[in-house]
Amino acid sequence: MELGRDRLVEMLRRMHRIRFFEQKIQPLFEKNCYECHGFNNRKGNLQLKTRELLLAGGDSGPAITPGDPEGSLLVQAVRHRSPDLRMPPQRKLADRQIADLEAWVRMGAPW
Repeated sequence: MELGRDRLVEMLRRMHRIRFFEQKIQPLFEKNCYECHGFNNRKGNLQLKTRELLLAGGDSGPAITPGDPEGSLLVQAVRHRSPDLRMPPQRKLADRQIADLEAWVRMGAPW
């Protein structure tokens, strides 16, 4: 009986992570990133349309390191702490959006 409960708990956690991506991260990408990093554009050879493409990365390397926000170039870029790595380049995302990206990467970047 306990094994069934553990599976249910893990399934619910996974569903929560996927919902977080669908409600917070995917819209953020669509609004702020796809113009330059969608299917039709690949600035820096980086596309953000699938998890696999984020993991493959672009000219600078993998965009994310699942479980490690500090080691993820995407997180570093949206924080705007380096003049050479700023995304989106014209303006910084809201603090809440950055925190959502950090949380998403920390939870393994579910898609």
